[in-house]
Amino acid sequence: MIPITRPALPPLTEYVALLERVWSSRMLSNFAEYASALEALAADYLGANCVLTVSSGDVALILSLRALQLPPKSRVLVPSFTFNSTVNAILWNDLTPVFVDIDPENLNIDPADVARRVEGVGAVLATHVFGNPAPVGELARLAGGVGARLVFDAAHGYGSIRQGKHVGQFGDAEVFSLSGTKPVTSAEGGLLATSNAELADRFRYLRAYGFQHDYNSRYIGLNGKLSELHAALGLLTMTRIEDALAARRLHVDHYMSCLASVPGVTFQRVSADDRSTYKDFAVLFANGEQRYLAEAALTAAQVQTKRYFRPCHQMEAYRQYSHRSLPVTEDVYRRILCLPLYEDLEPDQVESICEIIQAAVGLAVISERGRSHTSRRPVTAGQVAALSRRR
Repeated sequence: MIPITRPALPPLTEYVALLERVWSSRMLSNFAEYASALEALAADYLGANCVLTVSSGDVALILSLRALQLPPKSRVLVPSFTFNSTVNAILWNDLTPVFVDIDPENLNIDPADVARRVEGVGAVLATHVFGNPAPVGELARLAGGVGARLVFDAAHGYGSIRQGKHVGQFGDAEVFSLSGTKPVTSAEGGLLATSNAELADRFRYLRAYGFQHDYNSRYIGLNGKLSELHAALGLLTMTRIEDALAARRLHVDHYMSCLASVPGVTFQRVSADDRSTYKDFAVLFANGEQRYLAEAALTAAQVQTKRYFRPCHQMEAYRQYSHRSLPVTEDVYRRILCLPLYEDLEPDQVESICEIIQAAVGLAVISERGRSHTSRRPVTAGQVAALSRRR
């Protein structure tokens, strides 16, 4: 089976060497040596004034919104095309999500839709989708124009670059995930990057029960500490981020080259002066039938894929906040499929995946033509799988 993703891990001996220091010091947590080193390494790489570690990206996002001290029920603009934890962070803070649409090409939040709804909101929470930097300048102008705060869910964005600047330098705060699906991983963990000293100070309290050294809670916090075991792994993967991104980009270029001649297939647009981490590699098909047949054929060939992201405004948990259709988001979801992408993916695996997709799209085109001229039934997933095996 070819999985959708697989973490690149350092040699076990290197990890064990770091763990020996943990065993010697008996400091398992509490922002000790490795967590502090991870913060310093990330701050230097990102060019951020302050980077703080926490136990997960979810915790980082929840606490970053908490640190803004927005009034209860404040409206927060958020793309529906995002992982659901982005929306959960809003609701955990007793804030109100307002779903907005996305750009059909870069798949990030659409500034035009933000402009139509930004009046009276407390914050804008945008996602760097699949590591593709969001339109940070336009969003800063729109949020600043109405006195709203600006936060970025940069879960996919460690290593992304927007017009020469690393993601991590924008908005009031940017939040990164270090989970096992990310190019930099500590197994589980997260980072807050901010240039706002007041926000950073509150965040330090919030991530440690609400107090610092005197056990007197100034805020209602929680336990967001990153353990030394996780921080040690994060240090080893963080030092090789550029190698990781270079490997991913080679696979992306190979995919794009192999699929370039497939009718109807397009890709997420990344601006020439930006860099995406390609945490996920998304293919957009001409229509839902092509996507379905490609997905079915790949599944039959034991290739794992993902329909990523399911629109949040269509999820049961958020239905009460869904007050209108989002045509671009809904159309993209009908046509999108994320393909396997990880560092040690083999070139011949990429080629096999592309051959299966080419066969599936070819049969979809034949099926469409047949339906337009005869009463022929649609091509089935089984036919696609059989054809791909013959290839």
